[in-house]
Amino acid sequence: MDTKNIDIDLETPAIATSIENKIIDKAILSDAHQHNINLDTLEDFGKENISEQIPVVSTKKIKEIPFWHDLDVRLKDIINPIIKNSEQPVIIVSDDKAVYFNGSAMQILDIVSPKHVIDTPFLNFVDKNDWNNLTSNIGEMLTNEKKQNINLRSTKGKLISVEFQAVYLPDSKHFSFILIGNHQHKPTSNLFNNLYDELTGLPNFFLFEDRVQMAINYENYKDNRQPSNLIAVAGIAIDNIEDFRKLHLEEFVIKKLANTLVLSLNKGFTVARGLKYPFWVLMPNIKNAYDLDFELKKLMAILNDGVSDNFNTHDLIVSVGVSVFPTPARSAKKLMEQSINAIKQAQNSPESSIVKFKL
Repeated sequence: MDTKNIDIDLETPAIATSIENKIIDKAILSDAHQHNINLDTLEDFGKENISEQIPVVSTKKIKEIPFWHDLDVRLKDIINPIIKNSEQPVIIVSDDKAVYFNGSAMQILDIVSPKHVIDTPFLNFVDKNDWNNLTSNIGEMLTNEKKQNINLRSTKGKLISVEFQAVYLPDSKHFSFILIGNHQHKPTSNLFNNLYDELTGLPNFFLFEDRVQMAINYENYKDNRQPSNLIAVAGIAIDNIEDFRKLHLEEFVIKKLANTLVLSLNKGFTVARGLKYPFWVLMPNIKNAYDLDFELKKLMAILNDGVSDNFNTHDLIVSVGVSVFPTPARSAKKLMEQSINAIKQAQNSPESSIVKFKL
Protein backbone atom coordinates (compact mmCIF):
# COMPACT_ATOMS: atom_id res chain seq x y z
CA MET A 1 0.00 0.00 0.00
CA ASP A 2 1.28 3.46 -0.94
CA THR A 3 1.14 5.78 2.05
CA LYS A 4 2.20 8.85 0.06
CA ASN A 5 -1.32 9.26 -1.54
CA ILE A 6 -3.08 9.73 1.84
CA ASP A 7 -4.07 13.39 2.25
CA ILE A 8 -3.82 14.06 6.01
CA ASP A 9 -2.66 17.22 7.65
CA LEU A 10 -0.04 15.99 10.09
CA GLU A 11 0.30 18.78 12.62
CA THR A 12 2.93 17.07 14.73
CA PRO A 13 5.55 14.39 14.15
CA ALA A 14 4.06 12.26 16.96
CA ILE A 15 0.65 12.09 15.27
CA ALA A 16 2.26 11.31 11.92
CA THR A 17 4.21 8.44 13.39
CA SER A 18 1.10 7.03 15.09
CA ILE A 19 -0.97 7.05 11.88
CA GLU A 20 1.87 5.67 9.85
CA ASN A 21 2.27 2.75 12.27
CA LYS A 22 -1.45 1.92 12.07
CA ILE A 23 -1.29 1.77 8.23
CA ILE A 24 1.81 -0.42 8.34
CA ASP A 25 0.06 -2.71 10.91
CA LYS A 26 -2.89 -3.25 8.51
CA ALA A 27 -0.50 -4.07 5.68
CA ILE A 28 1.24 -6.67 7.83
CA LEU A 29 -2.03 -8.26 8.90
CA SER A 30 -3.24 -8.58 5.27
CA ASP A 31 -0.09 -10.50 4.39
CA ALA A 32 -0.12 -12.69 7.52
CA HIS A 33 -1.34 -15.83 5.72
CA GLN A 34 1.65 -15.68 3.38
CA HIS A 35 3.93 -16.05 6.38
CA ASN A 36 1.91 -18.96 7.96
CA ILE A 37 0.67 -16.77 10.80
CA ASN A 38 -2.66 -17.81 12.35
CA LEU A 39 -4.47 -14.64 13.38
CA ASP A 40 -6.96 -16.60 15.55
CA THR A 41 -4.08 -17.88 17.60
CA LEU A 42 -2.77 -14.38 18.05
CA GLU A 43 -6.17 -13.16 19.27
CA ASP A 44 -6.34 -15.90 21.93
CA PHE A 45 -2.74 -15.43 23.05
CA GLY A 46 -2.52 -14.65 26.78
CA LYS A 47 -6.10 -15.58 27.61
CA GLU A 48 -4.96 -18.70 29.49
CA ASN A 49 -2.95 -16.51 31.86
CA ILE A 50 -5.59 -13.86 32.35
CA SER A 51 -6.65 -15.38 35.67
CA GLU A 52 -3.12 -14.97 36.93
CA GLN A 53 -3.29 -11.27 36.17
CA ILE A 54 -6.50 -10.70 38.16
CA PRO A 55 -5.65 -9.88 41.81
CA VAL A 56 -6.99 -12.45 44.23
CA VAL A 57 -8.85 -11.01 47.21
CA SER A 58 -7.84 -12.78 50.44
CA THR A 59 -10.65 -14.48 52.28
CA LYS A 60 -8.86 -13.91 55.62
CA LYS A 61 -10.51 -11.39 57.87
CA ILE A 62 -8.55 -8.16 58.02
CA LYS A 63 -7.44 -7.38 61.60
CA GLU A 64 -9.66 -4.67 62.89
CA ILE A 65 -8.31 -1.66 64.75
CA PRO A 66 -9.80 -1.49 68.28
CA PHE A 67 -12.67 0.96 68.46
CA TRP A 68 -10.96 2.97 71.19
CA HIS A 69 -7.75 3.41 69.17
CA ASP A 70 -8.68 6.79 67.74
CA LEU A 71 -11.03 7.94 70.46
CA ASP A 72 -10.24 11.24 72.13
CA VAL A 73 -11.32 10.59 75.72
CA ARG A 74 -10.44 12.97 78.49
CA LEU A 75 -9.29 11.39 81.75
CA LYS A 76 -11.87 13.20 83.84
CA ASP A 77 -14.63 11.67 81.71
CA ILE A 78 -13.81 8.14 82.87
CA ILE A 79 -12.62 8.65 86.47
CA ASN A 80 -16.01 8.98 88.12
CA PRO A 81 -18.03 6.12 86.60
CA ILE A 82 -15.27 3.55 86.04
CA ILE A 83 -12.20 4.10 88.20
CA LYS A 84 -13.79 5.63 91.27
CA ASN A 85 -16.02 2.64 92.04
CA SER A 86 -13.59 -0.07 90.97
CA GLU A 87 -12.78 -2.78 93.52
CA GLN A 88 -9.18 -2.63 92.31
CA PRO A 89 -6.95 0.08 93.79
CA VAL A 90 -6.17 2.76 91.23
CA ILE A 91 -3.55 5.46 91.76
CA ILE A 92 -2.58 8.17 89.27
CA VAL A 93 0.98 9.49 89.52
CA SER A 94 2.27 12.60 87.79
CA ASP A 95 5.89 13.74 88.13
CA ASP A 96 6.38 11.45 91.16
CA LYS A 97 3.35 12.97 92.93
CA ALA A 98 0.15 11.13 93.76
CA VAL A 99 -2.66 13.09 92.11
CA TYR A 100 -5.57 10.64 92.42
CA PHE A 101 -6.69 7.72 94.63
CA ASN A 102 -9.88 5.81 94.00
CA GLY A 103 -12.01 4.45 96.83
CA SER A 104 -10.24 1.08 97.08
CA ALA A 105 -6.80 2.70 97.19
CA MET A 106 -7.95 5.11 99.90
CA GLN A 107 -9.30 2.21 101.95
CA ILE A 108 -6.07 0.24 101.66
CA LEU A 109 -3.93 3.26 102.56
CA ASP A 110 -6.25 4.36 105.42
CA ILE A 111 -6.83 7.73 103.75
CA VAL A 112 -9.77 9.52 105.32
CA SER A 113 -9.87 12.48 102.95
CA PRO A 114 -7.96 12.79 99.65
CA LYS A 115 -7.56 16.54 100.21
CA HIS A 116 -4.74 15.90 102.68
CA VAL A 117 -2.70 13.63 100.39
CA ILE A 118 -3.23 14.87 96.84
CA ASP A 119 -0.07 16.27 95.24
CA THR A 120 2.11 14.74 97.95
CA PRO A 121 5.16 12.67 96.88
CA PHE A 122 4.13 9.14 95.96
CA LEU A 123 7.24 7.99 97.84
CA ASN A 124 5.31 8.66 101.06
CA PHE A 125 3.05 5.72 100.23
CA VAL A 126 5.70 3.25 99.06
CA ASP A 127 8.25 1.27 101.06
CA LYS A 128 11.70 2.78 100.40
CA ASN A 129 13.16 -0.48 99.08
CA ASP A 130 10.25 -0.96 96.69
CA TRP A 131 10.51 2.64 95.50
CA ASN A 132 13.87 1.88 93.89
CA ASN A 133 12.40 -1.19 92.19
CA LEU A 134 9.45 0.82 90.92
CA THR A 135 11.59 3.58 89.43
CA SER A 136 13.87 1.00 87.78
CA ASN A 137 11.03 -1.04 86.27
CA ILE A 138 8.40 1.58 85.45
CA GLY A 139 9.57 1.79 81.82
CA GLU A 140 9.16 -1.94 81.31
CA MET A 141 5.81 -1.87 83.11
CA LEU A 142 4.55 0.79 80.70
CA THR A 143 5.85 -0.80 77.49
CA ASN A 144 5.73 -4.56 78.11
CA GLU A 145 2.75 -4.79 80.47
CA LYS A 146 5.06 -6.13 83.18
CA LYS A 147 3.49 -6.44 86.63
CA GLN A 148 5.34 -5.37 89.76
CA ASN A 149 4.74 -6.16 93.42
CA ILE A 150 4.88 -2.97 95.46
CA ASN A 151 4.68 -2.66 99.24
CA LEU A 152 2.41 0.30 99.91
CA ARG A 153 2.64 2.08 103.26
CA SER A 154 -0.63 3.30 104.75
CA THR A 155 -1.04 6.55 106.66
CA LYS A 156 -0.95 4.41 109.83
CA GLY A 157 2.39 2.88 108.86
CA LYS A 158 0.92 -0.48 107.79
CA LEU A 159 2.54 -2.28 104.83
CA ILE A 160 0.30 -3.79 102.16
CA SER A 161 1.73 -5.75 99.22
CA VAL A 162 -0.09 -5.06 95.94
CA GLU A 163 0.72 -6.29 92.43
CA PHE A 164 0.43 -3.35 90.04
CA GLN A 165 0.43 -2.87 86.32
CA ALA A 166 0.98 0.57 84.78
CA VAL A 167 -0.74 2.47 81.97
CA TYR A 168 0.94 5.47 80.38
CA LEU A 169 -0.97 8.75 80.15
CA PRO A 170 0.01 10.90 77.15
CA ASP A 171 0.99 14.25 78.61
CA SER A 172 3.35 16.68 76.90
CA LYS A 173 4.08 18.59 80.10
CA HIS A 174 4.29 15.82 82.73
CA PHE A 175 5.34 12.20 83.09
CA SER A 176 2.07 10.62 84.16
CA PHE A 177 0.79 7.07 84.51
CA ILE A 178 -1.95 5.03 86.16
CA LEU A 179 -1.17 2.21 88.58
CA ILE A 180 -3.86 -0.48 88.66
CA GLY A 181 -3.58 -3.10 91.38
CA ASN A 182 -5.03 -6.59 91.54
CA HIS A 183 -5.51 -6.43 95.30
CA GLN A 184 -9.14 -6.25 96.37
CA HIS A 185 -9.56 -4.82 99.84
CA LYS A 186 -11.87 -7.31 101.46
CA PRO A 187 -12.89 -7.05 105.09
CA THR A 188 -11.45 -9.66 107.37
CA SER A 189 -13.81 -12.30 108.69
CA ASN A 190 -15.91 -11.36 111.71
CA LEU A 191 -14.40 -14.19 113.74
CA PHE A 192 -10.89 -12.84 113.25
CA ASN A 193 -11.90 -9.25 113.90
CA ASN A 194 -13.70 -10.18 117.08
CA LEU A 195 -10.92 -12.25 118.59
CA TYR A 196 -7.48 -11.31 117.26
CA ASP A 197 -5.57 -8.26 116.14
CA GLU A 198 -5.07 -8.12 112.37
CA LEU A 199 -1.62 -6.52 112.51
CA THR A 200 0.09 -8.71 115.11
CA GLY A 201 -2.13 -11.78 115.41
CA LEU A 202 -2.33 -11.23 119.18
CA PRO A 203 -5.59 -11.59 121.13
CA ASN A 204 -7.48 -8.32 121.03
CA PHE A 205 -8.64 -6.33 124.03
CA PHE A 206 -12.02 -8.07 124.39
CA LEU A 207 -10.57 -11.56 124.23
CA PHE A 208 -7.90 -10.47 126.70
CA GLU A 209 -10.51 -9.24 129.15
CA ASP A 210 -12.28 -12.59 128.88
CA ARG A 211 -9.05 -14.43 129.67
CA VAL A 212 -8.44 -12.24 132.69
CA GLN A 213 -11.90 -13.10 134.00
CA MET A 214 -11.27 -16.80 133.43
CA ALA A 215 -8.02 -16.58 135.42
CA ILE A 216 -9.85 -14.82 138.26
CA ASN A 217 -12.62 -17.41 138.23
CA TYR A 218 -10.06 -20.17 138.45
CA GLU A 219 -8.47 -18.59 141.53
CA ASN A 220 -11.84 -17.92 143.16
CA TYR A 221 -13.23 -21.42 142.70
CA LYS A 222 -10.27 -23.75 142.85
CA ASP A 223 -9.84 -26.31 145.60
CA ASN A 224 -8.96 -24.79 148.97
CA ARG A 225 -6.18 -27.32 149.35
CA GLN A 226 -4.34 -25.69 146.44
CA PRO A 227 -2.18 -22.63 147.15
CA SER A 228 -3.56 -19.26 146.16
CA ASN A 229 -1.67 -17.39 143.47
CA LEU A 230 -1.48 -13.78 142.40
CA ILE A 231 -2.75 -12.48 139.06
CA ALA A 232 -1.16 -9.35 137.61
CA VAL A 233 -2.48 -7.30 134.71
CA ALA A 234 -0.07 -4.85 133.09
CA GLY A 235 -1.10 -2.21 130.57
CA ILE A 236 1.65 -0.71 128.39
CA ALA A 237 1.53 2.76 126.81
CA ILE A 238 4.16 3.86 124.28
CA ASP A 239 4.38 7.57 124.97
CA ASN A 240 6.54 8.42 121.94
CA ILE A 241 4.45 6.45 119.43
CA GLU A 242 3.66 9.69 117.57
CA ASP A 243 7.34 10.05 116.67
CA PHE A 244 7.29 6.63 115.02
CA ARG A 245 4.04 7.44 113.25
CA LYS A 246 5.60 10.50 111.62
CA LEU A 247 8.49 8.35 110.40
CA HIS A 248 6.09 5.67 109.09
CA LEU A 249 7.55 3.23 111.62
CA GLU A 250 4.53 2.70 113.84
CA GLU A 251 3.56 -0.63 112.30
CA PHE A 252 7.15 -1.89 112.40
CA VAL A 253 7.56 -0.95 116.08
CA ILE A 254 4.25 -2.55 117.09
CA LYS A 255 4.91 -5.81 115.24
CA LYS A 256 8.51 -6.06 116.40
CA LEU A 257 7.66 -5.36 120.01
CA ALA A 258 4.74 -7.80 119.96
CA ASN A 259 7.01 -10.55 118.70
CA THR A 260 9.68 -9.75 121.32
CA LEU A 261 7.19 -9.78 124.20
CA VAL A 262 5.72 -13.13 123.16
CA LEU A 263 9.14 -14.77 122.81
CA SER A 264 10.74 -13.24 125.92
CA LEU A 265 8.05 -13.41 128.58
CA ASN A 266 6.87 -16.49 130.46
CA LYS A 267 5.06 -18.88 128.12
CA GLY A 268 2.09 -18.97 130.49
CA PHE A 269 1.52 -15.24 130.12
CA THR A 270 -0.88 -13.71 127.59
CA VAL A 271 0.27 -10.76 125.50
CA ALA A 272 -2.61 -8.91 123.85
CA ARG A 273 -3.33 -5.79 121.83
CA GLY A 274 -5.23 -2.95 123.39
CA LEU A 275 -7.44 -0.12 122.18
CA LYS A 276 -6.02 3.14 123.52
CA TYR A 277 -2.91 1.46 124.93
CA PRO A 278 -0.99 -0.78 122.50
CA PHE A 279 -0.28 -3.80 124.73
CA TRP A 280 -1.67 -5.69 127.69
CA VAL A 281 -0.04 -8.56 129.56
CA LEU A 282 -1.80 -11.12 131.76
CA MET A 283 0.47 -12.76 134.36
CA PRO A 284 -1.40 -15.59 136.10
CA ASN A 285 -0.12 -18.11 138.64
CA ILE A 286 2.37 -15.76 140.28
CA LYS A 287 3.42 -17.44 143.53
CA ASN A 288 4.35 -14.39 145.59
CA ALA A 289 5.32 -10.71 145.51
CA TYR A 290 8.97 -11.56 144.93
CA ASP A 291 8.18 -13.48 141.73
CA LEU A 292 5.90 -10.66 140.62
CA ASP A 293 8.68 -8.08 141.01
CA PHE A 294 11.02 -10.33 139.04
CA GLU A 295 8.58 -10.63 136.14
CA LEU A 296 7.87 -6.89 136.11
CA LYS A 297 11.60 -6.07 136.05
CA LYS A 298 12.00 -8.48 133.17
CA LEU A 299 9.15 -6.73 131.34
CA MET A 300 10.70 -3.31 131.84
CA ALA A 301 14.11 -4.57 130.66
CA ILE A 302 12.52 -5.74 127.40
CA LEU A 303 10.83 -2.39 126.87
CA ASN A 304 13.97 -0.41 127.74
CA ASP A 305 15.96 -2.32 125.10
CA GLY A 306 13.86 -0.60 122.46
CA VAL A 307 13.18 -1.91 118.96
CA SER A 308 15.99 -2.55 116.48
CA ASP A 309 16.01 -2.79 112.72
CA ASN A 310 18.96 -3.53 110.45
CA PHE A 311 20.54 -0.15 111.07
CA ASN A 312 19.20 1.54 114.20
CA THR A 313 17.77 0.92 117.64
CA HIS A 314 14.63 2.92 118.31
CA ASP A 315 14.25 3.85 121.95
CA LEU A 316 10.84 3.56 123.55
CA ILE A 317 9.37 5.78 126.23
CA VAL A 318 6.80 3.61 128.00
CA SER A 319 4.41 3.90 130.91
CA VAL A 320 3.35 0.64 132.52
CA GLY A 321 0.43 0.34 134.93
CA VAL A 322 -0.03 -2.81 137.01
CA SER A 323 -2.95 -4.06 139.08
CA VAL A 324 -2.85 -7.26 141.14
CA PHE A 325 -5.50 -9.79 142.11
CA PRO A 326 -6.77 -10.56 144.78
CA THR A 327 -5.98 -7.16 146.22
CA PRO A 328 -7.33 -4.65 145.50
CA ALA A 329 -9.47 -5.79 142.53
CA ARG A 330 -11.94 -8.69 142.56
CA SER A 331 -13.08 -8.75 138.88
CA ALA A 332 -11.51 -8.49 135.44
CA LYS A 333 -13.19 -5.20 134.63
CA LYS A 334 -12.13 -3.65 137.90
CA LEU A 335 -8.61 -5.01 137.57
CA MET A 336 -8.17 -3.45 134.16
CA GLU A 337 -9.66 -0.11 135.21
CA GLN A 338 -7.12 0.08 137.99
CA SER A 339 -4.31 -0.76 135.58
CA ILE A 340 -5.39 2.16 133.39
CA ASN A 341 -5.30 4.48 136.40
CA ALA A 342 -1.78 3.25 137.14
CA ILE A 343 -0.74 3.94 133.50
CA LYS A 344 -1.92 7.54 133.84
CA GLN A 345 0.12 7.92 137.00
CA ALA A 346 3.20 6.52 135.26
CA GLN A 347 2.75 8.98 132.38
CA ASN A 348 3.43 11.85 134.76
CA SER A 349 7.09 10.84 134.59
CA PRO A 350 9.10 12.15 131.60
CA GLU A 351 10.94 8.83 131.38
CA SER A 352 9.86 5.22 131.15
CA SER A 353 8.29 4.10 134.41
CA ILE A 354 6.11 1.44 135.96
CA VAL A 355 3.45 2.02 138.61
CA LYS A 356 1.50 -0.48 140.68
CA PHE A 357 -2.01 0.53 141.49
CA LYS A 358 -2.63 1.19 145.16
CA LEU A 359 -5.81 2.15 146.94
